[in-house]
Amino acid sequence: MVMNLVEPLLRHAIDHADRLALSDDRTGMTYAALVERMKRIACGLRQEGLKNDKVAIISANRCEFVEIFLGAVYAGCVPVPIDPKWSETEMNEILQLTQPGMIFIEAGQTPKLQVPEGERRILIFSSEEEIGSYEAWLAPLEAEADLDDSNELLFIGFTSGTTGKPKGYIRTHSSWITSFAATNEAFQLNRLEHISAPGPFVHSLSLFALMQSLHSGATFHIIEHFDAEAVLQLCRRIPDMILFVVPTMIEALLQQAKPGQTSIQALISSGGQWLEASRKRCMDVFPEARLYEYYGSSEASYISYMDVRMEHKPQSVGRPFRGVEISIRDEEFREVPAGTVGQLYIRSGMMFSGYYQMPAETAAVFREGWLQLGDYASVDTDGYLYMAGRVRNRMISGGLNVFPEEVEAVLRQIPAIQEIMVMGLPDAYWGERITAIVQWSGEARLSLEEIKDYCRLHLASYKAPKQLVAVERFIYTSSGKISRHAMKEYMKRGALC
Repeated sequence: MVMNLVEPLLRHAIDHADRLALSDDRTGMTYAALVERMKRIACGLRQEGLKNDKVAIISANRCEFVEIFLGAVYAGCVPVPIDPKWSETEMNEILQLTQPGMIFIEAGQTPKLQVPEGERRILIFSSEEEIGSYEAWLAPLEAEADLDDSNELLFIGFTSGTTGKPKGYIRTHSSWITSFAATNEAFQLNRLEHISAPGPFVHSLSLFALMQSLHSGATFHIIEHFDAEAVLQLCRRIPDMILFVVPTMIEALLQQAKPGQTSIQALISSGGQWLEASRKRCMDVFPEARLYEYYGSSEASYISYMDVRMEHKPQSVGRPFRGVEISIRDEEFREVPAGTVGQLYIRSGMMFSGYYQMPAETAAVFREGWLQLGDYASVDTDGYLYMAGRVRNRMISGGLNVFPEEVEAVLRQIPAIQEIMVMGLPDAYWGERITAIVQWSGEARLSLEEIKDYCRLHLASYKAPKQLVAVERFIYTSSGKISRHAMKEYMKRGALC
């Protein structure tokens, strides 16, 4: 098995030199051109004296992001993608932590940097070949660098900060290459020729789909910012598209697409619960598409998956991928019987190596070779996995455990509710008062008692909300999920009360 991610690209550049590797609204780049620029970037990094160093990329989705990422890997360096939407404080904390030898950054982002002048090379993406620009630096470089495959590290990614300070997770070449093979086996796609993931490349879902595409010799279609109509237009132009998306994107697509008018080869959902009603609408709107849902994480890669059309297990996130072992254990690390909720542990060749320069946090999530996901879950007798909720989100109300995800799944079935988040607020009697934060979908409004009555039809009575708060809109992360951390802070400041 190839154990360096860029090696297949070198073969594609020879065997399929004129095939498009990347395409966006403005231009396309063949595999030959991508590899040529990759080698020039590697040459430049070596001229700067970098070997096994970190290379920071502060950028939205664009071709330059891809070629720098690959050029750094080819040179034996370690790319560090950083979200340009992050705050100045977050951005500089990551730069201070990783100490990159070079920084590639979008124009307009440099004021955020707190880097002493001359301490490290900073190159700016600019349309002009001016001093300090990426193109001016790249122009004189030759594609003469050889592959340095001495570094087993692939990249350092960072969580989106939904629970506070971002943590760096370390990925190796072998873990992702093993994951690429799992894609091919599990999803049984007819053709890997056109792929798109309209989320930010700084998040593992889209970055993984991008690298899967290049590894497979397909064309990856870059979408700078998610726009449902733009995605649908792309799919109408290229009916063989494979989309990697999150559930909020699916909802946006369903609002604009008309049944049977857009042909998609496959729609693969992850990054949150895909509700049963949404799955059914997808079957009608995209009747020819293969529909898959998978559960995974930046640390674990693939965990479980489901063929939505063929498997009927409501609320399940599917069966484990081949090579993934799942174990449900109690607080004393003892396995629990099928159907019993406990903490989820997994073991596979796709797991990450640990958190960057955080030995205590790394040790806390590994136990006897098992990775603790921070999720409560159960497995049925058929081997299907069901999520109960996140450990960090768990509420204790009246001495009983309540998972907000479970309550949210019920409340999302109410047509008047467009979006919902459940959290616990301090309460002298209950310990935590279960609070539902609601964004209504129209003029209809439900009272707290009506919400309670509905919940009691589907949940134990103690899990029903004891407080109802309406908001005009939620705060989202750049990956399209509700930012629980930001919303909790918002509530604590009393802004919603």
